[in-house]
Amino acid sequence: MRLLAALACLVLLAACHPKGAQKTGILPDVTLVDDHGKSFTLGSLKGKPVLVSFIHVGCPTVCTPLTNKFAQVADKLGPDLGSRVMLLSVTNDPDHDRPELLLKLAQDSDADRQGWLFATGTPENVDRVMHAFGLKRYRLPDGSPGHISQVFLVGSDGRQKREYQGLLVSSDEFASDVRAALAEGRRS
Repeated sequence: MRLLAALACLVLLAACHPKGAQKTGILPDVTLVDDHGKSFTLGSLKGKPVLVSFIHVGCPTVCTPLTNKFAQVADKLGPDLGSRVMLLSVTNDPDHDRPELLLKLAQDSDADRQGWLFATGTPENVDRVMHAFGLKRYRLPDGSPGHISQVFLVGSDGRQKREYQGLLVSSDEFASDVRAALAEGRRS
């Protein structure tokens, strides 16, 4: 029985971060739509460090804690958020998470802030973003979207600098690494 329980835990942990296509670690220049219904390209974020998470509406187990942690990071970044640094939360359920649902999530999470984009797009464009980080969308046995706990720090050059297990990293560490990436971007 213990062996079955351990096996089930391993399967669940693996499901939290299924591998997708070959990882490039570079933000693809695709068009997404933010939570206010405005289209933007990920290429437009180059020049600023970006902290990236993958979430979906109605997810209390992984997404809510990650979103809360990002809110703490946003507080720590203060006026740099938006002007020099971006937070990006991309839905991994683009078939259902429309901009108005993402806006409600942002508002309910105290996350409707300048410099923090909640984004959706066509499934193909969301897949391209996820594949850049070696991830893929998947469904749980009950049909709900799978959970992605990884968070990625992208430098001002649009290339991945760090990958985190988002639930295990403190908001202080995220903010410190974002500030270091910001300082590094100024030197280059």
